[in-house]
Amino acid sequence: FPVLLPYDRTNTMKRKVMKMSNNWLIKNNKAVNTYMDEVSQESQFTSHHKGFIKVPVKVLRCIGLSPYEKLILIDLIAYMSDKNLCYPTIEMIARDVGCSSKSIERHIKELADKKMILVSQDRKNNTYHLPNYLHFHPYLLMSEKTYEFIGSVRKQVNERDLTLWVQGMVKRDEYKAFTDRLQRLNERRLPIDKFAEKEILDSYAQFLNTELEKRFPTDLNGQ
Repeated sequence: FPVLLPYDRTNTMKRKVMKMSNNWLIKNNKAVNTYMDEVSQESQFTSHHKGFIKVPVKVLRCIGLSPYEKLILIDLIAYMSDKNLCYPTIEMIARDVGCSSKSIERHIKELADKKMILVSQDRKNNTYHLPNYLHFHPYLLMSEKTYEFIGSVRKQVNERDLTLWVQGMVKRDEYKAFTDRLQRLNERRLPIDKFAEKEILDSYAQFLNTELEKRFPTDLNGQ
């Protein structure tokens, strides 16, 4: 007669859990943009947040914005979606970003001072817009020029030292002065200022080069 073994429900459940856990160890082999589209549309268990937003890399990696400023800006862009404005409460943004409402208020003021967002109080909650000509924004232009410069010298200097140097340069008064020059240009543009941005950014790149040579003379001279 065959011997009947007792059914081990515990081991069966363990095997199922292990099989499910192994799913997270399988590498995705699809192009990430396509994969993210699938993730955004998945609604088998929850369907509250569907879809995704377009955020330029130059915004995501903008050197002149703090991590929380970037998160808040991206969250506002998500609320705007197919519209040109949004009006989430401070508490909604705080939950989304994961910090206190007081911190959100402070960072929103910073974003408004930097003219990365326009804030009006014509309703119960703030109403938020993005500024026109965001692609010419001084913070984005300065950040992108900095990345261009980094790309031209990163093989000549220790990368960690270069990162620390760049972080220090962004905090200097000269960086703010170049940013302010670009800002004033946008506020009072004249017909003769057609190539003014390029001239200011080229001058900034030359400033970076001069300062880098002072900081890393041995690395750049190969001695």
